[in-house]
Amino acid sequence: MLNPEEQKSFEERFSLIRTLEKDYLVREKDALGMTLQDADTGDFFTCSGETFFVRENSTYQETSEDHGRMLEYQVHELSCLCLETGETVYFEWEYDDELEITRTMERISFRQLTDDAGEGIDAGDLDQIVEDEDVILYQGKKFWYEDDWAAVYQRNGKKEPVYFYEFQQEGTDLYLTIEHWSTQSSHERSRKDYQIFISQSVASRGITIISKGTNNT
Repeated sequence: MLNPEEQKSFEERFSLIRTLEKDYLVREKDALGMTLQDADTGDFFTCSGETFFVRENSTYQETSEDHGRMLEYQVHELSCLCLETGETVYFEWEYDDELEITRTMERISFRQLTDDAGEGIDAGDLDQIVEDEDVILYQGKKFWYEDDWAAVYQRNGKKEPVYFYEFQQEGTDLYLTIEHWSTQSSHERSRKDYQIFISQSVASRGITIISKGTNNT
């Protein structure tokens, strides 16, 4: 018997599946010319044998370090519901000479990370790791420093500053990303939050748009 949360997830996914009407399906010959760049809120696509519904389409716009000046570089994020598992999965794409796509595989915490000597690390160690272009270990895997950059996260007309610390496991398509979110409101002191994800590259040809959805007809 399903618990209330599982029942709600099942009903949501069943309802979405019922919207996959023939009139909104993408013809096979048209799908061959489409990439994840063409996916938007309300669309469906497949990847690695799973089907995803796009809940939100958001953008990370690169900025100067103080978030005061917008730069050209962008990363697009699709927040998706997996119809088979009910999990929320994030796909990100960017275009820099060619289309690059990643998919979040899991969310982790600082408690699971160590330095090369096996000592635990926390947010206070990040600046030194960047300065030394050092390594972070997760489950015995070494992720080497690649880049760090500031951005503004844009979703539903709202903007929020974020700072990225990016690492890659040498010789693989696995990435470790630390996101530093910092918000300020008149009702509370500055709130800082760190989110850490493991993600993996996805070949563009491995994604197929199957429906443009009722919102995009």
